[in-house]
Amino acid sequence: MAELAKAIGQVGSHIDRLKDRIRLLEAVIENFPGGISLFDDDLHMVLCNERQKRMLEYPDELMADGYPTLEQLFRFNAQRGEYGAGDVEMHVQRRMELARRREPHCYDRTRPNGTIMEVRGVPLAGGGFVTTYLDVTEQRRNQQLVAHMAQHDPLTDLPNRMLFHDRLKTALAQVKRGGMMAVHYLDLDNFKPVNDSFGHQAGDELLVGVASRIRRSVREHDTIARLGGDEFAVLQTSIRKPGDAAILAGRLLRALTDPFPVSGRDIKVGLSIGIAVAPDDGLTSDDLLIKADSALYHSKSHGRGCFNFFQAAA
Repeated sequence: MAELAKAIGQVGSHIDRLKDRIRLLEAVIENFPGGISLFDDDLHMVLCNERQKRMLEYPDELMADGYPTLEQLFRFNAQRGEYGAGDVEMHVQRRMELARRREPHCYDRTRPNGTIMEVRGVPLAGGGFVTTYLDVTEQRRNQQLVAHMAQHDPLTDLPNRMLFHDRLKTALAQVKRGGMMAVHYLDLDNFKPVNDSFGHQAGDELLVGVASRIRRSVREHDTIARLGGDEFAVLQTSIRKPGDAAILAGRLLRALTDPFPVSGRDIKVGLSIGIAVAPDDGLTSDDLLIKADSALYHSKSHGRGCFNFFQAAA
């Protein structure tokens, strides 16, 4: 009898420890900073914390008869547009195929309301898996802002020299497979007197106005960059002949013909342009920029307010 009592006591103690662990697990789950859910090996949901229900806006009826299967959850999400446009059953089938692989995964999901969720799935040793959801909207937007700032000029919001080089390299890869493109190196005429006479704020206003007119003069898929100071560059892709570059250069010159309203004054500046064409003038970004700059120098030394193509020394 004593042995039985001892055994019962040990079982009771084990049950108490198990209950303590369950309470601890429940506390961890409910205090997790995001959503968390557990699925068994048959892909049935067996647990979902309240935070996930709120974050993903699960209606009460979704779990009125108990937790749904993963397939039911996928179908519910697809029907309300969580996975974007397309056939509902195709969305469900694609996600079920991935789930059955029982592989760890992590990806961002942008919800219809614009929030961005980081979704992680972790398989469990005994079967099933845990899925967590974290709202990373602000974090991702901050990352995008930092990345944008690193690649754009803070004054004009045009691509900077680094991004221009990246896009130029991408365009050159296409040229190497067959095609033609042009680099226009732009420099304002008589910009320094604006800074000297009216101050740097007026100069900055003028640069913003120049950037705006250049934007309106090029095609949407061409790249305009501010290289520094009063120097700009235009990457003109997919041209058929050098004459196409001449047409754009003429349009850019005309765009700056009218004066710019700056701080209550009308300020007039001119533009000089140097052009290098790939593949004829080179197939590296450095080659093209150096040759476009050389052509720009030729424009500057021959009256300004004009454009010239690069010409190799005879």
